[in-house]
Amino acid sequence: MPTFKTPVEAFLFWESKQPDKLFLNQPLNGQYKTYTYKEAGLEIRKIAQSLRDLNLPKDGKVAILSKNCAHWIMADLAILMAGYVSVPIYPTLLADGIEYIINHSEAKAIIIGKLDHYDSQKNGIKNILKISVSLYDIEEEQTWEQLVKTSLPLTDSKGLQPDDLMTIIYTSGTTGVPKGVMHKVSSFAQVGQTALEVINLPSHPRFFSYLPLSHIAERMGIEMHGLFRGAQFYFPESLESFAADLERVQPHLFFAVPRIFAKFKEKILATIPQRKLNIILAIPVLNTLFRKKLHKKLGLGSARIVFSGAAPL
Repeated sequence: MPTFKTPVEAFLFWESKQPDKLFLNQPLNGQYKTYTYKEAGLEIRKIAQSLRDLNLPKDGKVAILSKNCAHWIMADLAILMAGYVSVPIYPTLLADGIEYIINHSEAKAIIIGKLDHYDSQKNGIKNILKISVSLYDIEEEQTWEQLVKTSLPLTDSKGLQPDDLMTIIYTSGTTGVPKGVMHKVSSFAQVGQTALEVINLPSHPRFFSYLPLSHIAERMGIEMHGLFRGAQFYFPESLESFAADLERVQPHLFFAVPRIFAKFKEKILATIPQRKLNIILAIPVLNTLFRKKLHKKLGLGSARIVFSGAAPL
């Protein structure tokens, strides 16, 4: 089993070992735009070089404002490769909250990805370089696509080292102004490596990322775990398509908050009454067949492990 000291080291290992395997699967209008490890690696290096060209000081901060998507993962890796510190921002924050985090963290650039209400948020982004992703219909002075087309790939891709500051994760601000929590590379690497060693999953597993990557739980439990394991990432296209997207992906690992499981229960009971369900579950043969069919319908037919957190079940 490989051992990695940084997320970039993990990505580079899997990129060399399985360059043509799928890494990122981005839903667009009911279809997937896919990126292999090799394809994503090239884009990541080009964005990393573009960021390096900014000549930011050591521990320079680069923000990410986006819903979960392929470019969130690539942006994070590009920032790390460039030797800078990522500052994820909740994609639902209003302009004043975004402005506060940018100013408080002293971010010098921001990568803007998939958003639902950018027009009402953009006034919070002032006096820093904006890099938007045209794929998600957001156009700023520089776009991800332009930089990928014109930049050379970074050749020194070692990035941050274990004792370096890796990211500043801000609280949601529900109990006051957001507070920035500083994390070293080593803390994220410890989680990724431990998950790789302890959790038994098939090779090149499918991960479904939908809880905010701007939160520590999804960042460590899904992004870091997936990077260290050489996984392929999928994302929901929208809230409305969530159930269909999950059923289509059938992830090998699923991480949720109790509200998601409550929704699952509501969906089941809307189809079959509790009394009838109890009868089916009491008959061993029917129990086995029903559970198998139910798990697949919910999108958990291939799940080896399911996590819940943030509140009691």
